[in-house]
Amino acid sequence: MTSTHKAWRLHAHNDLRFDDVATPGPAPDGVVVRIEAGMVLSYTNKLLSGALPYSLPPMPFVPGTNAIARVVATGENVTHVQNGDRVFLSPHLRGDVPDRDPPQILIGLTATVTTPEALALQARWRDGVFAEIAHWPAACVTPLANLDDKPVTELIGLAKLIVPFGGLQRTGLRGGQTIIVNGATGYFGSGGVMLAVAMGAGRVVAVGRKEAALEQLRDAFGPRVIPAVVTGDAAADLQIIRRAAGGSADVALDLLGAAKSTSTTLSSLRALRRGGRMVLMGSAEVSLELSFREMLANDWEVVGQFMYDRTAPGQLAGLAAEGLLDLRKINVVSFKLADFRRAVDAAAMMQSLDLTAVVP
Repeated sequence: MTSTHKAWRLHAHNDLRFDDVATPGPAPDGVVVRIEAGMVLSYTNKLLSGALPYSLPPMPFVPGTNAIARVVATGENVTHVQNGDRVFLSPHLRGDVPDRDPPQILIGLTATVTTPEALALQARWRDGVFAEIAHWPAACVTPLANLDDKPVTELIGLAKLIVPFGGLQRTGLRGGQTIIVNGATGYFGSGGVMLAVAMGAGRVVAVGRKEAALEQLRDAFGPRVIPAVVTGDAAADLQIIRRAAGGSADVALDLLGAAKSTSTTLSSLRALRRGGRMVLMGSAEVSLELSFREMLANDWEVVGQFMYDRTAPGQLAGLAAEGLLDLRKINVVSFKLADFRRAVDAAAMMQSLDLTAVVP
């Protein structure tokens, strides 16, 4: 390792600088990695400007969440990875304490709640992945076994898929079942469709408003993907979704981003069979009004899911390693780290299966 490296640091809102920073040694529970590719979220420009009401790390800090990297040094308490390993970096850090509700943060992005414990965790692990080198908590570093032959611009697709993968696991989806993916043409929703096919769903009802984009998903992932083009009319949309599901669905995953209506969410719920489960991972800006009578009469479950289980990145990588998940279906556009500002602009324009990455 060199004594310094380049990193993009946010010093204040709209004050992003490409700094030379000191390269750290690993903490006992830390791993120092060389970044191979970092994912750029579509709303990164809003994060940098302060337009989002996020609890940012203490400034200056390095933004950026998920990445593919190589281990260059490990702390004395780290045993599951070693120098040279290719790894997946997850930003979802939970406090390692015997508490039913431990503090949690998203490294390089936000503290999900602003308790003193969460803010202390964020202050310690403030820096993200838009840098040549990163220091990461070992608990969020997953080795990528049997994937060394894959180009990094393919592997970074795991970063797009990990969030919907957590939601699909929570649905309890089983092989041959019918699943509804609401918001299917969005950044995470398109990944949810891709994963549902890979995980053996018999029928994937892709719900969205953009017919051409839904058709592209069917073309990409085959006839098990059934487009359901909705309009916002709840009654009409329910019939559209039911027809696409062949009557009713077993489970549903809602990934609507910043929606101003939950109409299609309710239509998707009402298209479930008795005893069906809906998992909410979207970011609707309005309330979801549920009927007690409907819920009880149909034995439905509606659950929220934040991110994913700690073991999920390894399980997702296993799907790719076994050839069950073709990451080449994701349209990756990459920029050099020095061109990060261009990457941010490109990320804001992403649609469906697109992914923007920076590569040092």
